[in-house]
Amino acid sequence: MKITTSISELSLGSVAIVVGYSRIYGGYMGKLISRGLIPGTPFVLLNLAQVQGTVQIMLQDKILTLSKPEANALCIETPTEDERNM
Repeated sequence: MKITTSISELSLGSVAIVVGYSRIYGGYMGKLISRGLIPGTPFVLLNLAQVQGTVQIMLQDKILTLSKPEANALCIETPTEDERNM
């Protein structure tokens, strides 16, 4: 898996997996966990609204809109082509 430092580095439609939380934005950890964003959770990037400062992602069963600080609090990885085909 490729470690990505920010959701903003993903292109729309990209799949990523939550692997942890940034210490810098640690105050958001509880909120992210309560919304279902626990380590191992895959998601798809739907929208990256730079102007409004929001990020829209799709989990398996729901669509979430995250604020920029919430999105920045996520440590994510992108699966390689081989891992996607497993």
